[in-house]
Amino acid sequence: MSVSTEIADRVKNGVGQFEIDFDRTTTTVVAMIGLDVLWWVMLYNGNVPMPGMTWLMEQAIPMATPGAMELGVFHVGTLGAIVGYVSMWGVMMWAMMHPAMLRFTREYAAAYQGSAVGATTAVTAFLASYHLVWALSGVIPLGFHAILPGGIYGFTQAHTHLVIGGVLVLTGLYQLSSFKRCRLRACCARIDPHSQGVMVALKKGFDHGISCVLICLGPFFLLMPFFGEMNFFWMVALTGLATIERLPDWGRELAIATGIVALLAGVGVLVLQPDLPIAFTMSM
Repeated sequence: MSVSTEIADRVKNGVGQFEIDFDRTTTTVVAMIGLDVLWWVMLYNGNVPMPGMTWLMEQAIPMATPGAMELGVFHVGTLGAIVGYVSMWGVMMWAMMHPAMLRFTREYAAAYQGSAVGATTAVTAFLASYHLVWALSGVIPLGFHAILPGGIYGFTQAHTHLVIGGVLVLTGLYQLSSFKRCRLRACCARIDPHSQGVMVALKKGFDHGISCVLICLGPFFLLMPFFGEMNFFWMVALTGLATIERLPDWGRELAIATGIVALLAGVGVLVLQPDLPIAFTMSM
């Protein structure tokens, strides 16, 4: 065998070791991860609407402080500000939920009985309505801000230990509830073979989105607004929680564990009233 032939064979064998089969499930996973990277980059670079941000900076209110984003929206007070907030909230929720939805979306694509085009259409429709539900869920923290005296920011600043301890206790109780476990079991269930069209897939995504919102009600809609949405530490931590919770072998145990920890932490904050690492104004 000549040297050139030997080199050619080695190159061929080396390339063969890196062959990638872009089947349906692999394509789905690549797309989900790619979109998730996009959402996180948009958040990190600030490429999302942030209504009232200039005013918040003028008032020396940190973006990561409890209720800051809602305070900015209500200061602007326009429909455009609400739409901008919902868009920002949507991108944030998509970034945090894509890792958690990876397994389900992959299995949804794998369970489709039909052509690749049909599977792509079904998955796209499913994700479109699923994403819409998460974006619209932004009205929940806006509702909290509208109801509470002084909004989330003012109420938390005035009653810091009561609010932080209270939301931790409520989150802990919710994590331990039978309702939470029931929704989690349904989310982790296997997906039956299907050939869903666009309308059925849209409904499936809508229903699954509502189910996911209910599963995350404590961590995402109690902890996040009152701990500060734009706090990247909490965003990453809650992303990990939501992802591991949806692993069939780990979900129930993690929900119980985090529920107990949150409950004990909340009681500790209420009783001991320790110093909390929350800044309501920027240091000058």
